[in-house]
Amino acid sequence: MKGNKMRHKPLTLLMAIAANLLLAIFSEPLLAQEFSVGGFRDLPNDISAFINPVKDLNDEGCALVKVIAVSPDFAFSTPLGIVKRIDKTGETWLYLPRGSKKITIKHACWGVLRDYLFPTKLESHKTYELVIKEPLQNMMVADSKPIVTTIRDTLVVTKIDTLIVKSEKPPVPLESDILATAGYGGKASYFNWGVLATIMKRHGAFIHVSTDFGTTGHIVATCSKTGLIDVAQRYYSGITRRKSFMATVGAIHRAGSRIAIFEGLGYSSNALAWQLAKSEGGDFVKNSFFSHSGLTAEAGIMIRFNRMAVSASVLTIKGSEWFASIGVGIRLSKK
Repeated sequence: MKGNKMRHKPLTLLMAIAANLLLAIFSEPLLAQEFSVGGFRDLPNDISAFINPVKDLNDEGCALVKVIAVSPDFAFSTPLGIVKRIDKTGETWLYLPRGSKKITIKHACWGVLRDYLFPTKLESHKTYELVIKEPLQNMMVADSKPIVTTIRDTLVVTKIDTLIVKSEKPPVPLESDILATAGYGGKASYFNWGVLATIMKRHGAFIHVSTDFGTTGHIVATCSKTGLIDVAQRYYSGITRRKSFMATVGAIHRAGSRIAIFEGLGYSSNALAWQLAKSEGGDFVKNSFFSHSGLTAEAGIMIRFNRMAVSASVLTIKGSEWFASIGVGIRLSKK
């Protein structure tokens, strides 16, 4: 018995060595298996990071990296940290701070992929996709022939749901302005003084009233441009009186953050009176050439600077007389 044990001992030793060699040969591919990043890209049509925002410690919106991997056992870290991780079916959502440049990926069996560098710095509210290429699993080969199933006349329907999110426009505040205006023009070339008031959001209304604060007094007749009354030439003292009143109302529209345009209609009455000489009675007569009244149109622009507002406009009385007006004032309300 002792001799049999001695004879079997070398054989047992050889079998153990052979088993270890086979284990080393077949296990080496498993130990050499490593994972890698199969691809990284941004997803411009994916608005997950926009409609479900996550903010970092600096109150800035995070970037969202969707990691595509079969194994759920991956761990991740970045130099700027990971704000939030959400595990979903087939993928992991990582919310990373804006400006993140690289990521470290770890697995308990497959090792560590350290400091994978993104192609570009991550941006707030943008979504990216990172695909992890995992090692191939050992496949068992069956001795029997595989069963092949053929399916014919198969209809495959792919449905794509597109979510369109309409960005909300910030509310436009109600604003108002009041300006002092000065106008000049007409056939007699005189000044008017007035007030321009506006109120609007994106659109609104304005009113502009101006006058020269004059009066013609009592008028006894009407003369031509040269002073003829009923085809007869009269003599004048050289004293004149003028009366002017202009009023327009209309719409005003915001054309930018500082600019608004306005247009409107109204009524005006301008009159120039000449005094007859004492020998002619000394009364006042209205000069028809320099006097007009009726429908008035106005168009202009207004520009704002902080609490200050300026305007420029053009007015006409039935196309016969033209005036230019400028204004300076303040904003009664500020955005």
